[in-house]
Amino acid sequence: MACRKVTGLFIFVFCGFLTHNVFAQSSVWKVSKGESYFYLAGTIHMLTKQDHPLPDEFMNAYNDADEVIFETNLAEVGTPQYQSKMMRTMTYNNGLTLASQLTPQIYAELTTFLNTRNIDIANFSTFQPWGVALVLSIMEYQRLGMTGEFGVDSYFNHRALQDKKTISSLETPDEQLVALTSMSLIEPNLAIEMSLHDIKFLPEFVEKMKATWRNGNLKELLKIPLVSQIKTETPAIYKALVVDRNNNWMKVLPTLTSSEEVEFVMVGAMHIGGKEGLLYLLKQQGFKAEQL
Repeated sequence: MACRKVTGLFIFVFCGFLTHNVFAQSSVWKVSKGESYFYLAGTIHMLTKQDHPLPDEFMNAYNDADEVIFETNLAEVGTPQYQSKMMRTMTYNNGLTLASQLTPQIYAELTTFLNTRNIDIANFSTFQPWGVALVLSIMEYQRLGMTGEFGVDSYFNHRALQDKKTISSLETPDEQLVALTSMSLIEPNLAIEMSLHDIKFLPEFVEKMKATWRNGNLKELLKIPLVSQIKTETPAIYKALVVDRNNNWMKVLPTLTSSEEVEFVMVGAMHIGGKEGLLYLLKQQGFKAEQL
């Protein structure tokens, strides 16, 4: 397999967790201005049943909140209609095929890998390469027992429905899908190469990620050049997945302290840290952020 620069993009997408606070107590912040406040939490979208119960800080914020706010409408994302739309987005509708977009070498490597999973590559014949990479990532997380069902967001969505708390979102599923399609900017062969490479290290990566997320010690994870590589080597994708969405969400977040209700906002934790992150943007507007 050819040498490549970019690593970890598809891990970044599905379990975006990285923040820039090395000495974190938890992944939950109390954001305030004056006497009004809301909670902002970085989440992991896919977990296992054994990863529960979640850290106390999440439960404390949830219990104090009147409303929970997610990245997008989780109920709509789970509908057959949306799943069909996502499938259409990931596949070709102009006569192109996966085989026609990959070199013989990369196509053979993908075929070999799929054979180890007892999957016929013909199942992906009309998929765009970035779509194949995303599906493979989901499959591999599931092999480790990690699913969206046990993710932080899904857990609190179910709790909020049971407790009859108000549920809202920062963007529509269609807006999220548009951001996701930015990965089509990756050269087709590189998209497959990246995915196959990252899968080899996924079990080790996941265990470290979950442990550091739970205890708030992100020092080891900060040594992984995951975010910096994506920012410097695929800046258009980073902009679409993180920067643009954060800026759009900032049209909503500063307004949350204008009401007497307390909100609990949960987003993939890759959106929290750095100068493009929500904490920095909120502090620039005069908000105080206290880590729980």
